[in-house]
Amino acid sequence: MTYQLQLIRSLVDPATKVDQLRFSEVIPIHLKKILLIFILSMFLAVVRGYYGLNTAGISHLISSYSVSQFEMAKLIVAIGGLIESLFSPAIYMILISLSFWAFLDEVRYRQALVVSTISVFILIVGEVFLLPFELLLGITAYTSPFALGILSHFITDNLYVIHFFSQISLFLVAAIAFQIYSFSKISSNGKGFIFLLTLCAHVLLILFAVFLLYLASFLTFNY
Repeated sequence: MTYQLQLIRSLVDPATKVDQLRFSEVIPIHLKKILLIFILSMFLAVVRGYYGLNTAGISHLISSYSVSQFEMAKLIVAIGGLIESLFSPAIYMILISLSFWAFLDEVRYRQALVVSTISVFILIVGEVFLLPFELLLGITAYTSPFALGILSHFITDNLYVIHFFSQISLFLVAAIAFQIYSFSKISSNGKGFIFLLTLCAHVLLILFAVFLLYLASFLTFNY
């Protein structure tokens, strides 16, 4: 049997699709579906860049910048957001796939790639849901009603801590839950180990995202 990647059906009927993934002899690389995810991610980045939705992280610099400097900083952030929209899904897919393929028994790399592709799709859907709130209500990723960033504002004013918690959203939890469910069916490893592996992988990815924010802020401030 040849596995067919169906993004929507994988979310609506995960049991059937995971069983198909488990027992399929042939698992092709679905380049069109992966490309679709990248295009959607980049489209969202273009919209955010056009409306200046990615500038929350540098808004505190407006008093120390001239108008032209701040506009240039906004342009740099927009370009950075576009680049991130391309590389973030790719890095997520590759690293998550490698993690599960390397540490779990009886998991083929292409099985792991399918699961990580669907997980990225879940995260992109989360960005689609957030976009109307950003455009109409001025809500940022740091104050998203779907993430913990809004709660972290009551604990600290540190931008990097807030960014860390803003990455933990309902959609990330859904992606993690999908991974745990999928690999508990495919792999012979226990759910506890799969949960721990999934959690560690995502914590490392979130810490990497925080580092990228620090690097972007440093480069923007010193351009």
